[in-house]
Amino acid sequence: MLRCPVEGERQDGGFLRIKRLYLKNFRNYSEADINFAYNTSLIYGDNAQGKTNIIEALFMTSTGKSHRTNNINELIKHGENHFRVLLEFEANGYSQNIDIKYIKGKRKELFINGVKKERISEMLGVVPSVLFSPESILYVKGAPGERRRILDIVLCQIKKEYLINLQRYNRIIKNKNIVLKQIQTGKNEKVQLDIWDEELSMAGIKIVKERQLLIEELESRMNNIMKGISDDKERITIKYKTFKELDKIQVDYKDLLETIKNNREKEIEIGSSIYGPHRDDMEILLNGKSARMYCSQGQQRSIALSLCIAIMGIMEDKIGKKTLLLLDDVMSELDEKRQNFLLELIGNRQTVITTTEKTKYNALLQNNISYIKVCDGKIIEVST
Repeated sequence: MLRCPVEGERQDGGFLRIKRLYLKNFRNYSEADINFAYNTSLIYGDNAQGKTNIIEALFMTSTGKSHRTNNINELIKHGENHFRVLLEFEANGYSQNIDIKYIKGKRKELFINGVKKERISEMLGVVPSVLFSPESILYVKGAPGERRRILDIVLCQIKKEYLINLQRYNRIIKNKNIVLKQIQTGKNEKVQLDIWDEELSMAGIKIVKERQLLIEELESRMNNIMKGISDDKERITIKYKTFKELDKIQVDYKDLLETIKNNREKEIEIGSSIYGPHRDDMEILLNGKSARMYCSQGQQRSIALSLCIAIMGIMEDKIGKKTLLLLDDVMSELDEKRQNFLLELIGNRQTVITTTEKTKYNALLQNNISYIKVCDGKIIEVST
């Protein structure tokens, strides 16, 4: 229930603290009730017991989506037909909650403080979070879609207008591709593409510009971070690869429209839209060389770590709240220097960590910590 702050209570605009997570039929959990420490909660247990599922649920209360699958039915416990994820948290002196419910075959339902919301997107920015996991290395060495995805996740959390425009753009692409297929089979005319190309260009150029601005800020922040990680020996450059070379000169939607029209026959032949931000990429260079092709796995992990930390800083500046830091089984992937660098961040923000080695953290994490043991989809022990 929403509670009004009382006189003398802390009114820090950047204050955010998650308190309780309730799961029902989510992944391998029949039912779970988890309370989190003020600072750090360490979730430990053997592999494949359900630790990452808790991280996934927390990430969902931040973004509305899983970071592991696009198929929402995979989130339902086997043999059931629904799930529920409820997060209770405190922000700006108010006790609040986010409640996500899903029944197979129906739409997800979102409730914020008991009020049903028409759009899942209304939760974005309410509980901002940054996730760092072994899969984060895919932002460096994975396919272009991985890098587009992280840019969109950040921009959707800090700018509602970006989300609205991205959703509109995706609908345009879907409809245009239908028309392209119809033209291939003689069921539609080329002239029908004119309106879709115009709409695609106007929505697409807004996405391009926002991503370019974000990339410029990421590059600056990542270099500051890499100085500490690499003793100032490594420098990051990020290039946004889109329909044309970008520089400080503002591009216009007409530039994108011209590119699309000049390649209309190619798109008809393929039956798909091949120009626009849905095909763009973010190329990360380390000391002038492609990080994806030429960096060692250790260097790629360092770049991924600096990217996640840079994202955290941008989100906190733009949203005005401390982010929830989610660390999913990452310490074993980092050397001691990078572990210490990451642990320095934990001191001033709430963090949830998963690990198979509880004792490894005893000397590092000292105050306001809860240890949560997970076994086969059950919380079997909580200690402080």
